[in-house]
Amino acid sequence: MALKYETKTPILGIDVSKYQGNVDWAQVKAAGYAFAFVRLGYANGDGSIVEDPCFEQNLSGAAAAGLDVGVYLYSYIDSEDHARIAAARALELLAGRALSLPLVLDYEHAAKYKEFSRAKNTAICNAFMACIAAAGYLPMFYSYTSFVNSYMDMGTLDRYESLWIANYTGKIGVDNTAVWQYSSSGAVPGVQGRCDLNRMYCDLPRIIRERCAPGRVEFQPISGKQLEVFDASRCEYFTAPDINAVVLNPDGKTDKLPESSYQILTLADGLVDGYPMVQIEYRGETVYAALLDDRCRIIDVPEEGLELRLCPVPNEGDRKSIEAFCKNLGFSAEFIW
Repeated sequence: MALKYETKTPILGIDVSKYQGNVDWAQVKAAGYAFAFVRLGYANGDGSIVEDPCFEQNLSGAAAAGLDVGVYLYSYIDSEDHARIAAARALELLAGRALSLPLVLDYEHAAKYKEFSRAKNTAICNAFMACIAAAGYLPMFYSYTSFVNSYMDMGTLDRYESLWIANYTGKIGVDNTAVWQYSSSGAVPGVQGRCDLNRMYCDLPRIIRERCAPGRVEFQPISGKQLEVFDASRCEYFTAPDINAVVLNPDGKTDKLPESSYQILTLADGLVDGYPMVQIEYRGETVYAALLDDRCRIIDVPEEGLELRLCPVPNEGDRKSIEAFCKNLGFSAEFIW
């Protein structure tokens, strides 16, 4: 399966756990890193989780610094049932908090999993990821190239569109990898000691905004309505139901919808970031627009074949001529005005 929303250039990021100590996330951001995966903890064979002592501070610190953030759980899980228990516990620890990157199962312990068949290893991962997806998060699978080639059936994980692969040989070696961990010995400002370095090759935050945000509003189909834009200087539009997901023009500035009418495909059944929102088609893409009465509004679709003609208001001389003509015919011209 091809990557969705591939990026023109890789996006740089890191992943951290308790072994990096206290991270200065402002320095990480200033050094050009745009995302981070932080360790939630590790899951025992029975699905119980030991939380990473730095999880909370890393999660909140990275987000506060403006990085996109996801979490990962190291696995010792030994069955599908225990995978579901681990997923439930991970969701409890997240407590409904939104993530802009996936919730990851780190499945790489070869000393344990070489004893299992490919089918069993894959089934454990699928059981965990299915629970995560059902809860409204984007699941992701993490491992390293030789592990997946030896112990996994990667074809059955394709539907998740989300692979994170480690390979420190200068190449990835696994098709359709969304994130490549290319080094375990990076030096990053704000991080103590060595740090894992990553490159992201698709816009995972966009996928999450569009499909996987917990508690999102639903968009309901609607017919017979159009979005009328009457102030093109102010009517920005969005790639997802999120007012931060603005569309940029080739100059890197916020693009705007031209003054026109657009067929409305769906209407949000609640407020999106405080605004009513509609889904329309523009330039062959499905986009979103917020309803603000100083720039756009919903109108009825004109009836087919109905043509609106505007007639000029007659001046005073024209009025007198028309009134005289009507008087000669024996009726009043008042109904005209």
